[in-house]
Amino acid sequence: MANEEEWKDSIHRNYSYFIENIADPHDVAQYLFGQTNPPIIMHEHLGQIKAERTPSKQVEKMLNILLIRGPMVPQCLFDAFVETHNEECAKKLAPYLLAQEKHALKKTTSEWPPLHEEHFDMKKVPVTYLKPNDPCCFLQYNNTDEVYSMRRKRRGLVYLINNEKFDDLPRRYGTEFDRDDLAKLFTDLYFEVIVYDNLTAEEIRKNTESISKCDKIKDCDCFIFIILTHGDEKGVCGIDGESVPVSTLTEMFEPNNCPELNEKPKVFLIQACRGDKKQKVCPSGGPGENGSQGDGSGDHVDGMNASDGGWELGISATQTVHSKSDFLVAYSTPEGSLSWRKMDAGSWFMQAIVWVFKSESHVKDLVEMLGKVNDIVSKGKAKSGWGHYVTVSKYESSLRKKLFFFPGIYGDKKVHTDCI
Repeated sequence: MANEEEWKDSIHRNYSYFIENIADPHDVAQYLFGQTNPPIIMHEHLGQIKAERTPSKQVEKMLNILLIRGPMVPQCLFDAFVETHNEECAKKLAPYLLAQEKHALKKTTSEWPPLHEEHFDMKKVPVTYLKPNDPCCFLQYNNTDEVYSMRRKRRGLVYLINNEKFDDLPRRYGTEFDRDDLAKLFTDLYFEVIVYDNLTAEEIRKNTESISKCDKIKDCDCFIFIILTHGDEKGVCGIDGESVPVSTLTEMFEPNNCPELNEKPKVFLIQACRGDKKQKVCPSGGPGENGSQGDGSGDHVDGMNASDGGWELGISATQTVHSKSDFLVAYSTPEGSLSWRKMDAGSWFMQAIVWVFKSESHVKDLVEMLGKVNDIVSKGKAKSGWGHYVTVSKYESSLRKKLFFFPGIYGDKKVHTDCI
């Protein structure tokens, strides 16, 4: 809850604007009397407000009364503005309320990955859904100049590749937790999820190309590609040990190859090693958390620097922005480094994504959430003698706008029936 100075400041900052722009102070005051529980405006206050001679004086009187009524005032006044069609006034309070919501978010565990019992409890936490007039939705849902449109009832398509059993590389124990948790997360965010297990490099290429040309792509507001696998110096590995450069996969969804996704966000989430480097920390307090396993073959990898042959695509008739626009590629670890996974829980990176997206997608956009994911992954510790290994996830983005998932809302701010 906000302290007294914070909530009062949200009124003081907009005091003059409210005096000049509230359309009918009687409507607002009546809402605050009859529609809030307990009433923010009391019956005697209504008489005091009505007694003022001019509308501006009536607003001033109402605001002065509200400034002594407690920290629920900004939320109640916001609701009153929305219901009495004072939308521009509501927009003045929405940033303060959104900041309060973010401040009140569920806190992450003190260590990552969390202890088994705590992790089990976190997995039971559902996605937090929006209401049509929640501050984030109110501010951003129709802000198409700065925010990607996410209005379809089925948001888009998630294509998830999960490689666990390899011909020669170590089995990726624990990856089934990532697969199942990610599938549920994005289903709950109203994406259609397509899962493939144990693909060779050629199958990865062919299946991904097929997805890029399928009819379902036409009805997407957003496309998400996820791969859980080993990595080597060339890219992400199939179960046969051969690799596919990340650039090969992203190019399949560029406008020349997939015009249906032109100007739409395309997100790639990659859980794979990108080399064999382990960054070790030797604290004075002894060894760190155990039970994590390097997620890869130990080979060097730098998928983002793989050569594309130096050629340049021509511009198609359906392409309106640069072919590399509207992509975000997030990696579980920096170039040249190992990625980490708990055999009984899943990978540090994907489990952080599941937790953050479930608990914060109703108030944060994708880039802001991935910053939180980076912070969580950086707290991970894999035991090594008297020290421990650490890593950090990273992302590279050419998104031109903010990407909000707006969980539970679609169309003209309709609410999914199972979110009511």
